[in-house]
Amino acid sequence: MEKIYGIHNIYLAGRKHGRRFMAKRSIGAVRLWRSLTFAQRCYLVATSMLLVWFYFDINSTIFDVVMYSFVLAGLTNEVWPRFMLVWHSLPGKAAILFIYAVIANFALASASGMVNDVVGVSANALPYSHNFALILMMPTWFFLTSIIALVVVTLLTPLYLLALLVLKPIGVRRFWHAPDYRFVFTTALVRYIWTLALLFELILLAAQAGLMGAYNNGVSEDIVSVTYEKEASTPIPSSSSVQVEGSDSLTEDDAGVDTPTTSVKTVIDDINKDQPDIEEDVLLLWEEAKAKNKAFKRSQRRLLAEFIYEFESDSRSRCAHSDDSRVIELNDYEILQITRTQSEDNEIGYQYEVLACRSPGIGNTQTAVK
Repeated sequence: MEKIYGIHNIYLAGRKHGRRFMAKRSIGAVRLWRSLTFAQRCYLVATSMLLVWFYFDINSTIFDVVMYSFVLAGLTNEVWPRFMLVWHSLPGKAAILFIYAVIANFALASASGMVNDVVGVSANALPYSHNFALILMMPTWFFLTSIIALVVVTLLTPLYLLALLVLKPIGVRRFWHAPDYRFVFTTALVRYIWTLALLFELILLAAQAGLMGAYNNGVSEDIVSVTYEKEASTPIPSSSSVQVEGSDSLTEDDAGVDTPTTSVKTVIDDINKDQPDIEEDVLLLWEEAKAKNKAFKRSQRRLLAEFIYEFESDSRSRCAHSDDSRVIELNDYEILQITRTQSEDNEIGYQYEVLACRSPGIGNTQTAVK
């Protein structure tokens, strides 16, 4: 009976010490959580979700969206105050406006090129369609500018980490942060890793959505295809056929030394066998990205063509035209005639022709004005 009481007392004492230990640990965790900033808490939650994702191999889009939402919230919380600080200064405001002006210039030029590619005339003759094309191009430029900004941040972050390591021996543990900001280097390293991951996800999302694709002239596709063909046709040499400059080729029998060349050769042969599979996967992803990019551009062209036909063009004009067409007057002597077509070769569904204006006002009275 005394033994039972002794075991019971040991159990009660152990449970009491365990509760104290957990209470101390929980208090320490609460103190640590309270000492972190909002951005650091977001990075901590996102990192914990990433560890859970690795451990349980979670394949859920909602889980990924929530995880990267915490990363975006943390980055926004840290970047936005600095952006506002730069904006409220005169040099910073000038730099930001200059960047926006450059982006707007490129966006306007790309919108003008889209209009010209669709109708075959200058975008100056279609001002409303030019503006609509600019609206269609905004998602593309939003992703491109976001990716460029993340690339710049990613390139500058290692310099910041190096500066922290160099200045740490002389007592400088933080700059650009509040005095109570903790774990400066660790937070910067975690932020750098998450910025790389977010950059990769944005590029993948833009490629899947068709916002980033191959160049129009097809040079990039040729370069990639030639590169992979060369890699596929050039196997990795095995260890038994390697030659050293200035000496004869060495084989396993000539070396006279027992070396584990058989296992190395097997591994290299396996790599050579697996290499075409990897290349096929990469080429498949490349082809899917190109197809989605073409489909996205095709939808943009169709929307623009529909806008031009419904809103920019006129059904009645002083210049003669066919009954089933619409007209945009380019000048006093030329018109742009737009006609619907069901041809399979025409992917946008409209045909554009620049014709001479046949009007009584310029001395042509033989054709009635429609």
